[in-house]
Amino acid sequence: MSEQEKKVLDTIADALPNMSEFDKGYLLGMGEAMAGNKERAESERGEQNEIKERA
Repeated sequence: MSEQEKKVLDTIADALPNMSEFDKGYLLGMGEAMAGNKERAESERGEQNEIKERA
């Protein structure tokens, strides 16, 4: 994990106790969406690499 990622997590950890339940849910949803987008992009890159290797 990079230093920037650690800093982001520390900031979130500090802010989380002061957040409303709505804000916590929003943050969770955003995190899940970002993780899903990253997985999808990595999967698409993997498929593109397989196509190039076959050619």
